[in-house]
Amino acid sequence: MKGIIYTKDIYREIVPKIIQDEASWSSFLNFSAVHYQMGFENASLLYAQRPDAKMVETYSGWREKGRYVRRGSKGIAIIDSAHYRPYVDHVFDISDTNGRGMTEIWKLDKENEKEILSLLHAKSGNVQGYVREAVESEIYGRDKNYIENISDLCRCHDSQNPEHIYDITNAVIQSAQYMAAVRIRAEPPPVSSLLPVLATAPRLMVYGLCSTALSVAGQVLKGVEKVFEMKKEKQRAEMGIEAGKEQDVGKRHGSTEKGCAGQGIPALRHQPHQ
Repeated sequence: MKGIIYTKDIYREIVPKIIQDEASWSSFLNFSAVHYQMGFENASLLYAQRPDAKMVETYSGWREKGRYVRRGSKGIAIIDSAHYRPYVDHVFDISDTNGRGMTEIWKLDKENEKEILSLLHAKSGNVQGYVREAVESEIYGRDKNYIENISDLCRCHDSQNPEHIYDITNAVIQSAQYMAAVRIRAEPPPVSSLLPVLATAPRLMVYGLCSTALSVAGQVLKGVEKVFEMKKEKQRAEMGIEAGKEQDVGKRHGSTEKGCAGQGIPALRHQPHQ
């Protein structure tokens, strides 16, 4: 229980610093773009304790990846909310580990950009356009509750003005687009439009809007990651097929030689000239 309270205190202290100005918010979004699989709460905790973290995993997670945590390394406290009762867990940065195992990190660049955009069924032909359309598609998706949640949060701010809700939604979209763009190396949009809202909003509204922005961007980036994994699986399958063909060819050659020998046909040799 003490661990949860202490960790929550870290969270409450870091959030005002994250949203204090555009530089701070942009810096946090840059950090979160690397750790996009984390929600706002744990990304904030990680940022507060190890702002230089590059890749984190639990102790057992690193062992599964073929690496081990060095003795004396200090864990980074996060909150595991996946169970009935949340508890404090710890992760370690890759700089705290040794071992040969290494996780391959997907990267979007000029060489694979067109192929990946095609696999993502992107309407736009460039990454900037894809970021815009993917974030908007995520937040306005029929099976999503983002707009409803933002409207509920606006009630905390005593605002039922549809234009105000629309402006806040666009501000959240810009922050999500910034985070997604940074991760896939596209030109990010400005993020200052959300800060005036966060500066005067109640604490729960701040947490909610920030969580929404990170959740939307995280889902978009997980979609990109999934496409890279599919591409990798396809390459493995193709390599397996080619290897199988080579083995079949080898077997056929072997059986042919055996068949010839069985029929009493001598093997061809280079004979000296008489």
